[in-house]
Amino acid sequence: MMKTQVSMSLKMIAKVFLTLFIICLTGCNESEYAKLVKTELDKNNINETLIFDFQLGESKKEFHDKCWLLNNKGIIMQGPKNDFVQYELPIQENDTTTHPITLLFYGIFDEKKTMTGMDMQFFYKGWSLWNKSLQAEQLVPVVKDSLKSWFPGNDFITVNTKKSGEIIHVKVDGTRRILIEPLKGNREVDVRIDDLRYVLDKL
Repeated sequence: MMKTQVSMSLKMIAKVFLTLFIICLTGCNESEYAKLVKTELDKNNINETLIFDFQLGESKKEFHDKCWLLNNKGIIMQGPKNDFVQYELPIQENDTTTHPITLLFYGIFDEKKTMTGMDMQFFYKGWSLWNKSLQAEQLVPVVKDSLKSWFPGNDFITVNTKKSGEIIHVKVDGTRRILIEPLKGNREVDVRIDDLRYVLDKL
């Protein structure tokens, strides 16, 4: 009975979600994205995995408790911005960059204090306006590679928003959607992870 209700809810969400995106996306990318979302939601694959064993659907208290433990182990620290947690990405032997990268992240919570997503910001630790190799534009493919490594599954596709014409990189695996958002400046690359069971917004 529970599985039937979940299946019906996911199918209803998929229909509403696809309708919204048909309105706001354009061209062949619209078709590719809509097909991907429908295919993934039809699998009824609940994908809640995030970084550091955080899980979509957990409470705000659980999120803070895990942050506290990670902080005590010296893995993360309090970030420079309100609420954001800071993590310095280790450089691996096969990485596409040799420049240290800082990650700021924090959960997205609904009115019930349930984590429905996660905001992330990536930037080169040695960023400066005059250093062309450390600009956000050069960081995007590095972030994309990191996300694909952390969250195996489907590849990213590129979506052009009809309203602004901006490019968004999207990866959907089951109910989890990862967005690399349009650049807002020269320093940071913004990423948002959403649980499609909770989120019905437009790109």
